[in-house]
Amino acid sequence: MKKSLDRENIIRDVSFFSGGTYVSQAMFFIRGFLNAKILGPALYGLWSALNIILSYASYVQLGSLNAMNREIPYQNGRRSTQGMDKARNVTFTVCLVMNLIFSSVLIIAALLLWNRLSLNEAAGLITIGILSLTFSIYEFYRTSLIAEKRFLLITKANVAFSFLSVILTLLFVPALRIYGVYIVAVTIPLLSLLYLWFKHPYRLRLDFDLKETLRLIKIGLPLVSIDFLESVTTSIAGMMVLFLLGKVNMGYYAVAMLAGRFLMYFPNSINRSFEPHIYQRYGETHDISTLEKYLFKPALVMAFLFPVILAFYYTGTTFFIRHFLSKYTASIYPFFIILVARFFVSFSPTSPIFITAINKQRFLIPVFLAGIAIMAAAGSVFINMGFGIAAVAFALSLSFFFTGSVIFVYSINHYIKSKFKCLGYLFSLYVPLIYMVTALFFIEMLAPNSLDLFSDTLRLGIRLIILSILSLPLICLANNKTGIVSDMLSFLKLKRLTGGLKAI
Repeated sequence: MKKSLDRENIIRDVSFFSGGTYVSQAMFFIRGFLNAKILGPALYGLWSALNIILSYASYVQLGSLNAMNREIPYQNGRRSTQGMDKARNVTFTVCLVMNLIFSSVLIIAALLLWNRLSLNEAAGLITIGILSLTFSIYEFYRTSLIAEKRFLLITKANVAFSFLSVILTLLFVPALRIYGVYIVAVTIPLLSLLYLWFKHPYRLRLDFDLKETLRLIKIGLPLVSIDFLESVTTSIAGMMVLFLLGKVNMGYYAVAMLAGRFLMYFPNSINRSFEPHIYQRYGETHDISTLEKYLFKPALVMAFLFPVILAFYYTGTTFFIRHFLSKYTASIYPFFIILVARFFVSFSPTSPIFITAINKQRFLIPVFLAGIAIMAAAGSVFINMGFGIAAVAFALSLSFFFTGSVIFVYSINHYIKSKFKCLGYLFSLYVPLIYMVTALFFIEMLAPNSLDLFSDTLRLGIRLIILSILSLPLICLANNKTGIVSDMLSFLKLKRLTGGLKAI
């Protein structure tokens, strides 16, 4: 009964959070493409470069937020309310103080360099300073709610404010250009934070407990270092394009990354949904055997179904780029490579959680350092060979292949003791990707793209029909091995029945 309830809770959380995340990110995806279309490659390249700075703001909390994300469900498993409150208050204090310092440094730097920077750049730095503080507190609140499995509340906020972000983009960006982007960027997380606080207020207080702060940093610093190194990998790719190939190519590459990032919200939402369940279970049992089901089944599901999602997504997105973002058609080829690269770090979304749960997260640091070295070396070689922005995408795929493979093999080696069997199992999970990539090439040869919108719409329909037929074997195999399709259908039937009873 416990096992059945746990399974149902996970399916519920993944369904709500993944579905809500995709609706909200679809809106942010539209917002991103609206920004790209209105601003043009140069200004959009500037905004993308500013976002690289913003991406580093999440690391100034020294891992306390990552530690809280682990500690709240872990302490919940131990039935320690005091431990949960202590972790939350100390983390809030660290986040607030450190991000105040970070924001102040950015704003002061913008003011000191005012005469050397363009107005767009100086205002952008000030915006990033304000946004880093606002977003850090929002992320603190959001992480605290996720750790307590409040997925429905977060989903409501994500969906509502993502729609609002599109509306505000349409209102401000055409008139104010890059300054409209700045206004929307700051407004949305601030309103989201206020909504979450109103719906689920925490009694937060400043807690400067040095001992607890150091304990949380000890837990979280390796985790934030891993996040930092993972971000550095993609940031180096962007900086190589910006400094070696120019702002215009950075605009093309940013669109490819934006489109690829949208697909990643699916495995990322699965990751976030599983986190509190895995940490709480390990807090209850301290038995590694109880975590096996959280590792193997999600990997099987993702290995079979994620390539299907990837193929449909690529087909639809490239159609959109060709006809509605025609200035960015140069981004299509690197976009395809980036999608394949993303698979390698997504097919096992629970491997990093498993490693963190058993407190082996330090293993991941040298893995990501090696991935960065591969990215930088391969990117330099391929750019010198004249592959343009595709060179960076190729390098990214090599880096992700290495890191994703090593992390997964390390995780399953706790259950499959033979290294050769681990590698064999790993590469068996790559077969569905190879199959779907081959299917995409076949379909595009059978129904080639057209620049005429009407003709290409008809061909898009043909491509999607053929793709649906070719995807059926993978969907059937996924269900036979994991029962995922049956589980989801049962869950949806249960939700409809529950909704009907409530209506009565």
